[in-house]
Amino acid sequence: MTDKLADELLKAADTLHDFTPVEIQVLLRRAALRLQGKLVKAGDLTLISEVADLADEFAKANEMSRDEAVNAIILDWGIEAGLIEIDDLDEEDE
Repeated sequence: MTDKLADELLKAADTLHDFTPVEIQVLLRRAALRLQGKLVKAGDLTLISEVADLADEFAKANEMSRDEAVNAIILDWGIEAGLIEIDDLDEEDE
C-alpha cells in the first residue's frame, strides 16, 4: 500500500504552481501531524448517501481516501468560514 500523503506531497513539490496556498497549508498541516503522530482515528462516521457520494467524488478527484477527503473538506470549510485559523491548530498541542 502506498502512502497517499507522501504521494500528494511529492506531486505538490513537482507542480507547486497548480496548488493554492490553502491546499499547500492543508498538505503541510497533515504532514506535520503525521510526523508528530497526532493523526488519530476518531471513530466511525456515518454519512448520508448524498454526502458520502460527494466525499467519494472529491476523494477520487484528489486521489485520497474518504477519510482524508472528509478531513480536508471540513478543515477547508472551517478556515474559509473563519472558524479555524492555521495558527489555532497549533494551539491545540499546548
